[in-house]
Amino acid sequence: MKILIDATGIPREKAGVGVYARNLLDRLTRNPGTLEFFILAQNDDREMNFGHRPNVTMLWVPARFFRILPIRFLLEQLFLPVLLVKYRIQVLHSLHYAFPLLTFGTHRVVTFHDMTFFTMPEFHQRLKIVYFRFFMRASVRLVDHMIFVSRSALDDCTAQLGPIHGGASVVPHGKSDEFRPDISLDVLNAVRKKYNLHSRFILYIGTIEPRKNLPRLVEAFAPIARRDPDIHLVIAGKIGWMAEALFTAIKRLDLTSRVTFTGFVSEEDKPALLATCTIFVYPSLYEGFGLPALEALASGAPTVTSNTSSLPEVVGQAAWLVDPTSTEDIQQALETILADTLLQQELHRAGPLQAAQFTWERTATLTIEAYRSCMHSQVKERTI
Repeated sequence: MKILIDATGIPREKAGVGVYARNLLDRLTRNPGTLEFFILAQNDDREMNFGHRPNVTMLWVPARFFRILPIRFLLEQLFLPVLLVKYRIQVLHSLHYAFPLLTFGTHRVVTFHDMTFFTMPEFHQRLKIVYFRFFMRASVRLVDHMIFVSRSALDDCTAQLGPIHGGASVVPHGKSDEFRPDISLDVLNAVRKKYNLHSRFILYIGTIEPRKNLPRLVEAFAPIARRDPDIHLVIAGKIGWMAEALFTAIKRLDLTSRVTFTGFVSEEDKPALLATCTIFVYPSLYEGFGLPALEALASGAPTVTSNTSSLPEVVGQAAWLVDPTSTEDIQQALETILADTLLQQELHRAGPLQAAQFTWERTATLTIEAYRSCMHSQVKERTI
């Protein structure tokens, strides 16, 4: 089977969707068997280069042009159909919503990560709202198979857009084996030194954007910081958009010296950051999956996260769930865990057990099942 995977919508600095794309491609192409993969990617992103593996052909496009969304639209709708014909592609997998409307008989698979372009449009740029809403509606009507990263994302899609005309499956993310609780002390100390971290800190990892709910986290942290001079808050991740409210809250609450911004953190440093933090907190208002919460569990970090969207699916009983709209709820969770050593140990043990259910190998296996169901039109809906 010839499969073309369109990764041109994946950013160079990889957060959730980017981590998904890289790990999925890595696992799919390790032992391709009878599958032949063609990967379309931006030429400034060598993390996506799997051309050294058998049965993998890399198709590079110039990033200086195709990182621009309107130009990438032309790539998707004009150039990509030509590639489908040229290489006799049987299945096209679009990793980030958008897909060519004309495919000359090639079966289409699209991954849906969340529904925030519909449920939280105020948190997105106008051009992206129009662009992605169009393709999300078109996916429900036109594509052969839709992959959802959680049951929550699937339910949200059908609630917003109605019944899915093709096949659908829930294919959750996995976590790398690098995320584990037994990282050596030397590695932990090196990461602490690199980011100038204090001995006790509450950690958030993710893009800094409105739906991550960071102003409420800062509000919850403020009274804790006043009572405990040794605890700090570390916010790790690149600044996305509409981050002004966060910086305003930090300044208003006089927390500048107690909040550390690391900027974008590489995948190499994330496991040690998570393994060395006192608490990991992820108070997002909405997540299609919530990969940082899963990685925190795998690292043994006592975890506080939201009781909404997909996050309860991911963390099970291994994290403290809070109402993300309640500053008091977030504050109480943090205070309780900080004060209770036995609770910290309990969460430390429970996290890796819950996270063990999610592997990238399983993600790849379920994805291949989606490809095959596309070819054979076996089912209307497949779920785990």
